[in-house]
Amino acid sequence: MSVPVGYKFRPTDQELVIDYLRKKSKGVEALPCDVIFEREIYETGNKAPWQIFTKNDPWEEGSVYVLIKLIKAHNSDKRIARTAGCGSWHGETGPEPIYDEQTDPEPIGYKRMLRFQITNESGAMDESVGKGYWTMHEFSLRPNGNSTSSTRKQSPKGEYVLCRIKEMAQETPR
Repeated sequence: MSVPVGYKFRPTDQELVIDYLRKKSKGVEALPCDVIFEREIYETGNKAPWQIFTKNDPWEEGSVYVLIKLIKAHNSDKRIARTAGCGSWHGETGPEPIYDEQTDPEPIGYKRMLRFQITNESGAMDESVGKGYWTMHEFSLRPNGNSTSSTRKQSPKGEYVLCRIKEMAQETPR
């Protein structure tokens, strides 16, 4: 089922965490509409974001909503593999807590912003490539436990995160 004509998909951060990400983590397969879908974006071989997403995907006001399973980086228990094709997703902000003020004084999840950076053969960021740039807001659930460490605030590896991805076409990364 798609969003009915005349409606816009504008969920709040709390709705994305509670109504979509939490349900997916509990094994509920059916989502209320096909605006949010699953797609692998990390470790996709040679596919960059502009090769992973197409015009046929359910874009809502310039953004696409994707459920992504996190992958551990090679030889690491703590790092997440965030490579995709000719670059990787780099954090622009740290995890910001998301609260459900009605039911829980503790954060229900976290939101952080990442940006896709194109790298050259040596692994350094390459500003000369003119493909525009892509941003992502990644929503994760609060892991079990009461630790306040910033590494515990991010979703455990192998878990799902929900991402709102947007192409900032024809602009140069800063």
